[in-house]
Amino acid sequence: MRTLLKQKTSALSATQLHVIFFALCTLLTLVLYLQGGATNPFVSLYLVPIAISAATLSTRFTVALALFCLLAYSLLMFYYVPMQVLSPTHEMTFDSEHHSMHIGASQQVNWHVAGMWLNFVISTVLITWFGLRMASALRHRDAQLAAVREQQLRDEQLLGIATLAAGTLHELGTPLATMTLLTEDLENTTQEYPGIADDVRLLAQQLARCKLSLQNLARAAERPSDQLRREAFMDYLDKVLIHWHLLQPGVALKNQVAPLPVYIRVDSTCEQAIINLLNNAAEASPAGIEISAAADAKAATITITIRDHGPGIDPEASNIGKPFVSTRGQGRGLGLFLSNATIERLGGQVGMQPHPAGGTLTTITLPCTP
Repeated sequence: MRTLLKQKTSALSATQLHVIFFALCTLLTLVLYLQGGATNPFVSLYLVPIAISAATLSTRFTVALALFCLLAYSLLMFYYVPMQVLSPTHEMTFDSEHHSMHIGASQQVNWHVAGMWLNFVISTVLITWFGLRMASALRHRDAQLAAVREQQLRDEQLLGIATLAAGTLHELGTPLATMTLLTEDLENTTQEYPGIADDVRLLAQQLARCKLSLQNLARAAERPSDQLRREAFMDYLDKVLIHWHLLQPGVALKNQVAPLPVYIRVDSTCEQAIINLLNNAAEASPAGIEISAAADAKAATITITIRDHGPGIDPEASNIGKPFVSTRGQGRGLGLFLSNATIERLGGQVGMQPHPAGGTLTTITLPCTP
């Protein structure tokens, strides 16, 4: 039974809660009107829904509910059916259009009731103000704790991936050396078999690229992770695109980047992060991709935009960028996860959204440096 009630409570929407709270306050107003109005000792029950709303619901609704209760309390000071036990000196009048009690027989102010009203106003303002501030602070703290937990989880995942990468780095050295020797032997036989000359040359280039990547990874592991270097954006992007062309020689790249005289701070992992995102776009659109860039002087950022012409992504997908979540049928999704973690560590952001004309738009935002 308790579980059922909990499920029903959690299923209530904010609109339904608003309607319930206003209905309860309206019902309380009707009961108080029939039982003494502002002279009823239970008039302070108005504070209960206000306090609950301030701690759990939105600011706009809480203020509206507080104003509604203040108005109802104020009207109950003038219009209500007196309780004979609580107000023996006041007589009920049945010959008027409304059952009402004037404040004193000679129209004088009942200072006790007025004091109760003033106390209610002050209590309402204080509960609303401090309740809203406290609820806002708690929500902000919960959001910060959730962000810290997510960051810790991602750091643990990155540490696990780094451990596997270190072991893989050690194991790949020998196979690459063996394949390099075999490729050199094949290059010596291309005169006898000229038809395989281009393939052997491409294979040698790819092996050299793999060897260079492993060397860069080994050097990066020896340097501090927070060591950044200042580079001109155009020179750095040209170098990244040249390296990417070695990996994807068959994919056409339409470079729409205009000259931008800005500088960025990068480390040894930033290049691989951008290449991973270019590879994702190339695999989704083998016929060709587009790249452009724009600088925002006011925000001191530069945004690289990569557009592919593939099937696109689900605009409501919320788990893209997490480890082992891929936008394709194959793959492990680690490339996007590592790229996202690298760019965020540099103070930037990675975003993915469907393009209106089809395909996916990937944005890389990096902070500029003087």
